[in-house]
Amino acid sequence: MAAKVAASWRGWMLRLMWLLGGTYVAGLALRGTGTGPTWEGFFSTVVDGWLGLLTVWAPAAVSWAAASKVGRRRPEASLAAAAVTSFAVGDTYYLLMTAGGGSLPFPSPADIGYLLVYPLLLAALIVTVRSYAQGLSPSVWLDCAVGSLGAAAVLAVVMDPVLDSATASPWSLATAVAVAPPAFDLVLVAAIAGIAALRGVNMGSRWALLVGGLLAFTASDVIYGLQVTAGAYVIGTPLDAGWAVGLALMATWVDGISKDRRAPTRARRPASHATALAVSSIATMAGLAVLLVGTRVPLSPLAVTLAGVTLVASAARSELAVRLLARMAEQRHVAATTDELTGLPNRRALYAAASTRLDESQLRRQALLMLDLNKFKEVNDCLGHSVGDQLLVQVAGRLRDALRQDDVMARLGGDEFAVLLEGAGYDDAVNAATRLCVAVAAPYVVDDVPLLSSVSVGIALSPDHGIDLSTLLRKADIAMYKAKTLAKGHHVYCAADEADDAARQQMMDALRVAMAEDQPALDGQLSDPSHGDVEHQTALAR
Repeated sequence: MAAKVAASWRGWMLRLMWLLGGTYVAGLALRGTGTGPTWEGFFSTVVDGWLGLLTVWAPAAVSWAAASKVGRRRPEASLAAAAVTSFAVGDTYYLLMTAGGGSLPFPSPADIGYLLVYPLLLAALIVTVRSYAQGLSPSVWLDCAVGSLGAAAVLAVVMDPVLDSATASPWSLATAVAVAPPAFDLVLVAAIAGIAALRGVNMGSRWALLVGGLLAFTASDVIYGLQVTAGAYVIGTPLDAGWAVGLALMATWVDGISKDRRAPTRARRPASHATALAVSSIATMAGLAVLLVGTRVPLSPLAVTLAGVTLVASAARSELAVRLLARMAEQRHVAATTDELTGLPNRRALYAAASTRLDESQLRRQALLMLDLNKFKEVNDCLGHSVGDQLLVQVAGRLRDALRQDDVMARLGGDEFAVLLEGAGYDDAVNAATRLCVAVAAPYVVDDVPLLSSVSVGIALSPDHGIDLSTLLRKADIAMYKAKTLAKGHHVYCAADEADDAARQQMMDALRVAMAEDQPALDGQLSDPSHGDVEHQTALAR
């Protein structure tokens, strides 16, 4: 019940704040519609005085009411509330001391309140962004730097008269106090632009309230500084509404923080790259524009320096982007040419390697080995596909270790592997096949289960049996099946194998028809021992 009452009070305070702010803005807009000392006295006392004070203290009250709810869980709320209060204290002192036509020395205690606003707001920004921006990549921070520097360079050009006026006199405390607001405004705008360029950080919908408040506050500062430099500033103009609107927006943001149930975290869905790219591109063009303008009209060294550093940071960001793109392209290529389970090259990689090796010299001897594990289907059926996958990984490792560095090995799919031997003739291919058979035949242990396996190897030679990979694969596959049929470990392709392969294909077609028509036997074919392993044939037919 108490929580609901407190929430209701905060809601009424927020509405009252905006009502006072709207009334204050309307009063400033209506100023000058009436003439005479009476009207001027009314506006000075009511609008500039009491209503002006209520307009700056209402955001402070709203901010502290919200900050008291979240406590230490959201320190940025207390920092923003302190910033709003500091401005209100400084403004109150200034209005009270200048009431009735009085004046204040420069600097005065009011300036302390005004100046404390900036470091407190910067601290609130840092604390807020820190919760979202942990672990970002260097490219993101470079985007942030480009955006910050570009915005600061443009603002430095706009505020050049203010900075020149503030630094015209010898260095003193008064000079430092005069320089501080425009310098802090530069930092605030740079921080906002940099945060906008933080790709992968989603600050939420309420973030726009804080940004709007800071921009309204900074814009009022800039216009005020330019008017003071030109001797044109007068209290009670619509410019004064800029600070009031900025404070109200910041207080509304703090009130929104109190409605969040938990502290901020990185968004699961990162912000679009488009925003970061737009901010970085605009900042780069702004830096270039400042340098171009500097060739025509005199600009402050600060503006030129910021513009130059902007372009340097942009160039560094471009170089990093090129490297990242190259790395991503390489990673995509590796992923596209690598077998996910074993880490071996896949069929696509084998074709790429073969196209280079076979095209370099068709007369250079090559050998293609096709390998197939024996009775691997039984492992999957009896022990599960997980055990089968682990067995394939171990087999792949043994095969790789048994080959030379220049040999190309690939997993074609399932339990089939292919090896392209560089500069290998008949004897070299047979010796390699023997080594591979021995390597695979050693015992395995998978999930504490001892296993034995073996492999059948078919061999095709280039250029004897073909000069392109497709032909070699087909003939090595025929030879591999022959090795499996004869249970002899390996077999080198010969022309006679083609007839056996044709008979095998004919029998497989007949088996498919028999199973489709539910015919239990093909006695004439199955009784022929040349047709090999009937169970394996039936499995292939399925």
